[in-house]
Amino acid sequence: MNDASYHKTVADYYDEEAYSFEERAHTNPLLGHLRQRFRDVVLEGEVSTLLEIGYGPGLDMVWFAHQDGVSAVHGLDITPNFHEIVSQKAKDIKTIHPYLGGPEQCLDHLEEGSIDTVYVFFGALNTCANLNSAAEHIARVLKPGGRAVLTFVNKWYMFDVVWNLLTLRPKKAFARLKKVWTGYSPTRQLESRCYSSREVNQHFSPHLRRTMKRGYCITHPAWYRHHWAPLGSLRSRFLMRFDRWLKWTPFWNLGEYSLYVYERPEVKD
Repeated sequence: MNDASYHKTVADYYDEEAYSFEERAHTNPLLGHLRQRFRDVVLEGEVSTLLEIGYGPGLDMVWFAHQDGVSAVHGLDITPNFHEIVSQKAKDIKTIHPYLGGPEQCLDHLEEGSIDTVYVFFGALNTCANLNSAAEHIARVLKPGGRAVLTFVNKWYMFDVVWNLLTLRPKKAFARLKKVWTGYSPTRQLESRCYSSREVNQHFSPHLRRTMKRGYCITHPAWYRHHWAPLGSLRSRFLMRFDRWLKWTPFWNLGEYSLYVYERPEVKD
């Protein structure tokens, strides 16, 4: 399957659930908690002009548009229905600018070196046909000193491996290690790829310098199993505290999500 055909497959997959996506996002407390933690990392850098890759129904574009100092939030998504949803929101919020396309189309809509921060939440780059090309275009659209805050669905997810081995499902336990991962749902499968920290760095390090790496949901159940440790419960608080400790160990990269911050080097005189 070529890149264009693959992107069409991904777009069709998300088109089917586009109009229910926002409601489901609001009804999952753990998903909201993770989203806010990702946003906080973005706010640690310059945020006058932002670009989101994979904006979905525009939850984060709208949120960032209302933060102090933000003058424009641009976005790229390959799903036509998401583009329509966010285009309607842009009629009322003039600082959000949604475009139809993937990261390879950054420079079709934006000037080179024009963005303070690119952000990608919840693994949109796991369904990118050509991560090398995506990394190059993300780097080119960033200003010198600009940052890319990237979250990936992780290749090594300790909780999932242990749980599926205990329930005698070894194939599912190691499904993410294959070249193609079909996603969370057994009924609506989408070909994607899970990356290790080393693999992510291989794609991005030729263009950008990594300044942060952080894991999420290492021992805490992921958002789709949030009922096993409801947010705010004693179990949830304990596991989140334990995960915060694990980030200082080699186990940091064994969570559901890994977040990386890459920076475009400043131009030297």
